[in-house]
Amino acid sequence: MLDFMDYIQLAFAEATHWNRDNSYSSLTTTAQSILDFSTPERLRVHLSSLSTPHFATSYTLGTVGLLDGSVSYLFSTVPFNDTSSQSALIPLRKISPGYRQVHKPTTPAHTWAWDSLLDGINFNIPGLREGSRSAAGQETEHGAVDSDVAQRKATLLHASLQLPPPTTLNALFVRRMSPTMQLSLAVCSTQGPPLSNSAPQASMLAQLSHDTGKYSNEYLFSTDNALFGWRGLWNFGPDPRVARPGAPPQLSLLSAGAEAYYSPISSLIGMSTGIRFTTLPPATEVLSSSTPPAPISTFPYTLTLTLTPITGSLSTTYSLRASPNISFSSRFGFNVYSWESEMVAGCELWRRKAKSSSEKSDDDLEWARRKMRLHDFSASLPGSSVLADSAQPSSPVKPETETEAETEASDSVVKIRVDQSWNVRILWEGRVKELLVSAGVGLGPGSFSTSPSAASGSGSSQSGGGAPGSSFWRGVGVSVLYSS
Repeated sequence: MLDFMDYIQLAFAEATHWNRDNSYSSLTTTAQSILDFSTPERLRVHLSSLSTPHFATSYTLGTVGLLDGSVSYLFSTVPFNDTSSQSALIPLRKISPGYRQVHKPTTPAHTWAWDSLLDGINFNIPGLREGSRSAAGQETEHGAVDSDVAQRKATLLHASLQLPPPTTLNALFVRRMSPTMQLSLAVCSTQGPPLSNSAPQASMLAQLSHDTGKYSNEYLFSTDNALFGWRGLWNFGPDPRVARPGAPPQLSLLSAGAEAYYSPISSLIGMSTGIRFTTLPPATEVLSSSTPPAPISTFPYTLTLTLTPITGSLSTTYSLRASPNISFSSRFGFNVYSWESEMVAGCELWRRKAKSSSEKSDDDLEWARRKMRLHDFSASLPGSSVLADSAQPSSPVKPETETEAETEASDSVVKIRVDQSWNVRILWEGRVKELLVSAGVGLGPGSFSTSPSAASGSGSSQSGGGAPGSSFWRGVGVSVLYSS
């Protein structure tokens, strides 16, 4: 489950219309959300609040051996008026990442500027409206934004202090430079050992992102070993910057990208490349323009392939959304130099709130029929009403997208992950009264031993309650979040 501050940062990206999927760093996010989830450590409590539309606070207290915690503050020039901050109202699918449906690239919106915080002082500036977002300047023939319109570049400031000593300070600065560019600075500083005169260990990561819709570039610099980096992503298909009236809907998206890193101090070189194929929401529609309507429905799925030439690592992922409430994902990794392999499989099962008797469907397989798009071609044939499908709607079926009503209807989710070594993670996330609760457990190979010799041969010196010398409990924890 995401922290409250991460949830607010996602709301900032949505409010500024920044496409997080159009980046090489997000190439395998769909599979990572299902396979690489983490279980809580012991007991942890989060208390958060969106005090004003521009300011948020968060406090964390955990028991991992010793008491620890953190204090976080966030400020944004973009008001979060439409963001649900109460834990009883936050959509669970937004704070618990699952299968991410990638949408087709769009032209960056020229609404990246917002009114000044001193609303209502100067009413002579065109586009300035009290308490609302500016209409954003009209675009000139050269593509520039009219400077006569009041504009305020979206900015986010976030700081988090980890306690107790040695304390660690994490800071984040994000600023929208233009409709296609965004700058972010991340700073991490750790206090030195007690009774030491050494300076705190600090590092900074600067990232400049440029997104045009058709392609994106990211330029990075880290003070650790003076590391320089670049990431790029290219989307095949039509250019979203060129209007194509009457064009057929785009059913799939193929993207390819690469990244490269170099450090002149340590002579470190790194690079990787990858490709992603995913279905788009229009692939679940029925083409109503044709006569009769042509069924093109398919289950949403995503395929990725990444390659790291220097280390010889090859990884493939396949993620499938079998229904609005069930998703599966698998990943296979292979190294051509060491012949090592990795296989991970996982799934997520969402539970929705029980419907009232008036909202219940007569047939629980309606969603499957919608997927198959069983079109009634017998309507044009006389005397063939027997072949008619009673579950087929008379109007074209709307695309299956995560509408607001669907996200709010999700009550809880269960995630399961298992790898080739039979390491299992089970995570439950849901809502209890007005609290968001996350509970998880990790199991190791010791609990699946079929014989005492196999358990004793594992080489583990800990005891987790199984056979002597075996340890199958990898971690149990509960995390509770309350926000207002």
